[in-house]
Amino acid sequence: MKPRNNSPGSPPDTSADTQAGNEANAEANNPADTTQDLAGFYRETVLRHSLEPVGFQQDINATHSNEQYNPLCGDRVTVQFRVDGGDIAAAAFDGEACAICMASASLLCQQAAGHSIKSFKELHQQLELSLNSTDKTGHGGNTVQSAELGELTPLLGVRRYPSRIKCVLLPWTAGSMALETS
Repeated sequence: MKPRNNSPGSPPDTSADTQAGNEANAEANNPADTTQDLAGFYRETVLRHSLEPVGFQQDINATHSNEQYNPLCGDRVTVQFRVDGGDIAAAAFDGEACAICMASASLLCQQAAGHSIKSFKELHQQLELSLNSTDKTGHGGNTVQSAELGELTPLLGVRRYPSRIKCVLLPWTAGSMALETS
């Protein structure tokens, strides 16, 4: 996956990184908001994973693959898995997307190996439920507690920006759809 409008091998487009940082800073500077730590984790995680993505353009001898496209923002991501005996042995991705989508795909690749197909789909559902909750902290109501999301918890920082939730979920949707072809 590469950030939009960059030539291959060039550093990622920092405008998306800056936007992610600005969104997190706006969240952190809101005195009424008690999720300052989440905003910091969000910013750091998005920047780290978009600059050094896990699974990016790796050849894993994939057995399952799916591409998803968001026509509203132009994100396009292909998620690939190598599945052995019902368990995900390896994950990789490719495409062209914003820093948030790229970071989410990287986290997916980091987290997927070792999960069963069923547990991967459950993790996707937990992430989607938490992101789409009416509780902006990601805690309470019918949402999944952040401890259950583990290293995906920083992605909850995007909740204050509903238009960016699709950016986070796009790779996970591609992954779940890839696993439907078992």
